[in-house]
Amino acid sequence: MNNQNIEFKKSYTLIFSLNYLFQGFTTSMFAVIVPIYLLSLITSSGASITASGIEFIGSIILIPSAIKLLYGILIDKYGSKKLGHRRPWILFPVSLAGAMWIVLPFLISPANAIVMFVIIGFIINVGVMMGDTALDGLILDICPKERLGRIQGICWGFRSIGQIAGGPVLAFLIVIIDFISAETTFIILGILMILSSLFILYVQELKKYPIIQIKENLKEMFTHKRDYKTYSFALFNSIMDGVVLLFISLYILIQLNLVLEQGTSLSLGAFESDVYIFQANISFIISGGIIIGAIIGGAISDLVSRKLSVYFSVIAASISMFLMVISLNDILFFIFAFIIGITSGWRHSSYSAVIGEIAKKHESARATYFALCNSFTNLGTTLGLTLAGLILDLTGEYVMVFIIMALLQTITLLPFFVMEKEEYELKKVLNK
Repeated sequence: MNNQNIEFKKSYTLIFSLNYLFQGFTTSMFAVIVPIYLLSLITSSGASITASGIEFIGSIILIPSAIKLLYGILIDKYGSKKLGHRRPWILFPVSLAGAMWIVLPFLISPANAIVMFVIIGFIINVGVMMGDTALDGLILDICPKERLGRIQGICWGFRSIGQIAGGPVLAFLIVIIDFISAETTFIILGILMILSSLFILYVQELKKYPIIQIKENLKEMFTHKRDYKTYSFALFNSIMDGVVLLFISLYILIQLNLVLEQGTSLSLGAFESDVYIFQANISFIISGGIIIGAIIGGAISDLVSRKLSVYFSVIAASISMFLMVISLNDILFFIFAFIIGITSGWRHSSYSAVIGEIAKKHESARATYFALCNSFTNLGTTLGLTLAGLILDLTGEYVMVFIIMALLQTITLLPFFVMEKEEYELKKVLNK
């Protein structure tokens, strides 16, 4: 199956990036606004919430990310005669997720805050992950292979811009100019997600797809040793992502005495507005690093070597986590957070280029294979976040969390080392 003479227009990259932008909004909302909002809402009623409690909510919300294989099967197997195989799975699930953000403020209260965020957050992430899987499949279908790393790097960059705008900019609107409430940001995000999903109707997709044989395709994906190497690479690639998105900012806030630890419980150590602003700045710094890393990593993967790009990004990611542990002052916290962001974006764009190239070899089930790999990736994020919470509960030390996560991240290189470079490297690199 080839791209069937579909012209990959520049506007397609913009449309894809716009959808990834609001995926980033959702991630940032859960990482920036929701933790502080929950902390404020629950403590205002005289109750309390722990760091592991926040981690539990995050782990439940992330579960739909670990079952992307199911979405891939649905997207490869079923479609619409009018809309195609990919576009319906972007339009309708993302619109549902947007609708959930819109109704959330009308359903939440201090008494049901945790349960409501778990339920609605779970539904939101199902919709976002379905849309993400279909979008990945659509890019694999129509994007020229020699541009794959750069296109995915740009999309990762826009997702990171969403992580900037989704939390920090909205926090700025909430606090500095007193323009909107936290609840209003939920409604705004919902509307923007619905609108962004409509643009996908402009993108031309394949008119003919191969007949999908689910049993045979799945059997093929689980019978070759080379694929197990790929799945192991995918699993460990994201093991410290949850720590980057949640624990880094909490750790810095605690070090700055903006959030106080009382045993295992957390409380605000400053005015809520001050905490929002610092949380926004931290996320801004990390996400800015992710943008730079994603774009550079995608370019190096396409123009230099995907193998070298993966090695460099993983080693640099582990080192940057160790640097956070030895930070001696406030400025270094922010510098190392920025470096962590760069290595995270670089690592993901390199990973996407590798997995995307391998997925193209599964002609009849590209979206399913790519989704399966991303299921392992998201499972790795969930396991890493859960493990980080357990380590924090057992030791009470964020330093131990960072050290163990850094060590686990380097394990990514073991399965990648035994992967055949002919499977993922561009021919121009192999012929050198």
